[in-house]
Amino acid sequence: MQRTSPIMRIMTYNIHRWAGRDRRLDLGRLAAVIREANADVIGLNEVLHPVTWNGRTCAPLAELAARLGMHYAFGASGWTDYGPGWQGPVGNAILSRYPLTDVFNTLLPRLPSSKQRSLLGATISAGPALGLAAFVTHLDHAFEGTRLLQIHGALRRMAQQGPHFLVGDFNTPGFLGQRSRRLLPPVLRLLHRAGYQDAFHVVGHGPAWTFPAHSPLVRIDYMFLPCRWALGLRSARTLTWDATRLASDHRPLLVEWAWPTRQPAGAC
Repeated sequence: MQRTSPIMRIMTYNIHRWAGRDRRLDLGRLAAVIREANADVIGLNEVLHPVTWNGRTCAPLAELAARLGMHYAFGASGWTDYGPGWQGPVGNAILSRYPLTDVFNTLLPRLPSSKQRSLLGATISAGPALGLAAFVTHLDHAFEGTRLLQIHGALRRMAQQGPHFLVGDFNTPGFLGQRSRRLLPPVLRLLHRAGYQDAFHVVGHGPAWTFPAHSPLVRIDYMFLPCRWALGLRSARTLTWDATRLASDHRPLLVEWAWPTRQPAGAC
């Protein structure tokens, strides 16, 4: 009898510095999107933590995690960003239904004129994905050369890692769907040569595009897994219900994954 593995639901979501398209910080709306997706692990981009507003300091990340009954980790990118009327250190975050351990945050290489970016990582320490490492990043928005430097830095940090995945806003369009043969930009070619598979390219269905949320034109949000772990992919889709059009300027990507029960015979 073949062993079956529990399905993990993994989401990547750029939350636009907490501000929806209506410029409101609405934690209930964001929580509803994640709750409706029934996601187990979520990588978040453009997270301000903590937030200063009218002279007061609050922690919407901690509050969002509490509303969802989740654990969280945050990694600052090294500079301050602004929402409508508030400000705070910007970075990436991980929300997890299960406890997190071995949390770290690494600053990525950059060109002198570009903003600092970072790679946040943590390992799930309980539950059906015990030992799975989650990495989340947000690459430069302006220049593919800077994104190449950053992804090289991320790959070096992940090189000796066991089972893991990488999610985030890569600001690089491509890999539109299954069997797509469009020319890929350098960042995505580099990841493919390094042995990573794009979840949507392998098992995606439905509309691929994630940005802008109200009328998507491109897909710039991804989940990548090394080939041996990509065998566990079951499905990938961009979430398109009404709340995702308003809660952020990106739509989230949701992937279903299980521990693979066999090893790949060769290269991807």
